[in-house]
Formats: sequence, C-alpha cells, structure tokens
Amino acid sequence: MTGEERMIFETLYSKYNKLLLSKKECSSEINRSCSSLDRDRKCAIGMQYIKESNGNVYYPLTEIVNFIFSSQIKTFRL
Repeated sequence: MTGEERMIFETLYSKYNKLLLSKKECSSEINRSCSSLDRDRKCAIGMQYIKESNGNVYYPLTEIVNFIFSSQIKTFRL
C-alpha cells in the first residue's frame, strides 16, 4: 500500500472503526448508488465483497481503497 492509499485507509477506518463496510456505507464513500454496486456484483465486475449467509453484503476497506485509486485518471503537465 502506498502512502496515499494508507492515508485513505486510515481515514476510512477512523471514520467507521471497522474493516468491512455495508453496501450503503460503501456507496456513500465511492459516490455510486447501491443499485450500481448490485449490478456490478451481478455482472461479476467491480470490487470483491463478502456475502454472509443471511444475504448481507460487505466490502473490505482495502477493496474500497483499491477501487478509489484504480478509478483515478492520471494527467500530466506539459
């Protein structure tokens, strides 16, 4: 994990005090709707997740941080 990734991870961890976020919490942090996360799971794309036997879905903080950094578009100054 790079320094920036670690900083985002620590910020999220201090905000929620847990390593797994619910679908609603995750959607809030990455600015995507819960239905978009549902669609991604159905199509087997997007972030890895954990599904409990009762059907609840949770996203690990590390996956959320990786998603945030992989979604960035890098630009260069000339």
